[in-house]
Amino acid sequence: MPVLAVGAEHSVGGYLAQTLRPVVPDVQESVIAGSGHYIPDEHPEALLAVLTPFLA
Repeated sequence: MPVLAVGAEHSVGGYLAQTLRPVVPDVQESVIAGSGHYIPDEHPEALLAVLTPFLA
């Protein structure tokens, strides 16, 4: 099953992907630059740019 871990630069960053790798070796990681805890509110275009190809 494809897994995408999206973290915010000023929050969890890549930590979410790191914690998933032991159980999901092929996890896809994305860190949204300049974002804090609320990625959809703070950087919706950047989030869509990550989600759209992943969900296609």
